[in-house]
Amino acid sequence: MSVFAYPSETIREAEKPLLEAGIPLMARAARALANSAAAILKSDHGQVSGTRVCVLAGPGNNAGDALFAAATLGRRGAAVTVITLFDRTHDEGLAAARSAGAQVVTFTTAQAESARADALSELSRADLVLDGILGTGGRRGLPEHISTLIADWAPHRTGRLIAVDVPSDLDPNHAGAGKRLHADRTVTFGGLKTELIDPRVDEFIGTIDVIDIGLGLDPGLATAELLDSGDLVTGFPRPDETAHKYSRGVTGVLAGSEEYPGAGVLTTTSAVNTGAGMVRYLGSPLVSEFVLGLHPEVVSASGRIDAVVFGPGDPEPEFVQGVADALTGNHTPIVVDAGGLDMIARAESMAGTWLADRPLIITPHAAELARLLSRLLGEIITANRIGANPIRWAQRAAELTGAIVLLKGHHTVIAAPDGHVVLPEPGPGSLATAGSGDVLAGILGTLAAITAAHGRYDSDDRTRPPREWARLAGLGVLLHNEAGRRAVTASGFADALAEVVSELIHGVD
Repeated sequence: MSVFAYPSETIREAEKPLLEAGIPLMARAARALANSAAAILKSDHGQVSGTRVCVLAGPGNNAGDALFAAATLGRRGAAVTVITLFDRTHDEGLAAARSAGAQVVTFTTAQAESARADALSELSRADLVLDGILGTGGRRGLPEHISTLIADWAPHRTGRLIAVDVPSDLDPNHAGAGKRLHADRTVTFGGLKTELIDPRVDEFIGTIDVIDIGLGLDPGLATAELLDSGDLVTGFPRPDETAHKYSRGVTGVLAGSEEYPGAGVLTTTSAVNTGAGMVRYLGSPLVSEFVLGLHPEVVSASGRIDAVVFGPGDPEPEFVQGVADALTGNHTPIVVDAGGLDMIARAESMAGTWLADRPLIITPHAAELARLLSRLLGEIITANRIGANPIRWAQRAAELTGAIVLLKGHHTVIAAPDGHVVLPEPGPGSLATAGSGDVLAGILGTLAAITAAHGRYDSDDRTRPPREWARLAGLGVLLHNEAGRRAVTASGFADALAEVVSELIHGVD
């Protein structure tokens, strides 16, 4: 189910009143950390007793979390060694670890080479290491004596590594990655930190355990939301017993051309199979013949439309103009994909265009977003630059266009104009095939149509915040992922949608 991510400062501010009230947040965190560590030791070795645990202790409170957790493990029979790396550490935590039998190795810049050898020996034979060096307040870049120790330990490492709250020296720049810690698991407290959701740091954080220590964070303060398949099950818009074809939404599809008719077929098929009340095909008569041959329920006559998906397969200009004329002056949502993105780039200011003043979802891959941003910013933006920081560039594009930007890739990033980010879980590798984006566009168009129609019939308030549209796009990606798990071609994905949507609406026998 969805998890919200918050800036570290927001979490620290939420902790302050509880700490002032004397609530033992560190004790809660340390207890949860000890339980997580014990679970790993039992999984790997069958028990905690007799295992070797090593703590890398820095000067702050996350060292305290690690030290108190190590004390608990020591009382359960683990042999604990603490390596202090600075001229100070968390005194109460260190005292608790000592009282539970922990041995202490002091290795700071002032220590002799023998201390370094002792530290390296303890790390190399540890079954589990707790990284309590630096927390969210730490600066990037570890002191040389620590980074060198990590680099020398890496070839001899046999045990697991848990990062306490956040990995120390967490940096998305891979330069110097060999001198940084690569955690198997990150146990973070209070809430998911924004810095942990960046796809570029996956190799440093491992799996993430978010421990609730009672902060009561307001989701409205979150900067990102992570979605998984459970959100699709709970969030997919199902028809109720009073539904009719118009309340289920009418999806308009302007996709495909005489040169690329397949894009029109794939986009329309996915729109039909996602559960639209009606699909209107708005493009070339040639493509319409192919579409109607497969889906006689599709309508080619003009009429009501609740959302339009536009762009796949480079539809001819006369059909684009026809849709533009029909949509001028209303607020119908639009999904723009593929060739349609060039129109966004040419509209240097969205104000005054037929694409403005409406919910707008654009779905570029990195190269398409690079072209769009290069046009909007007046400088060369490359796909490599986009790939080096996808969240930042998706946010920038959303800010410039006012659109929901769905940046396609293995880690799809969805950004709203206010900077909020939605991150759906990655889909299968089978989705990386020609036509897959056309299928996704059809899904998004139908979900937008259902949402717009629901507002028209069931609510006096027909507007929705951009964050809700971003989340809807995330559900579309999850639906696309599930179709990709059942097929290996784009036409297979489009067909598989009918089965997936049927299961979401009716359940699985």
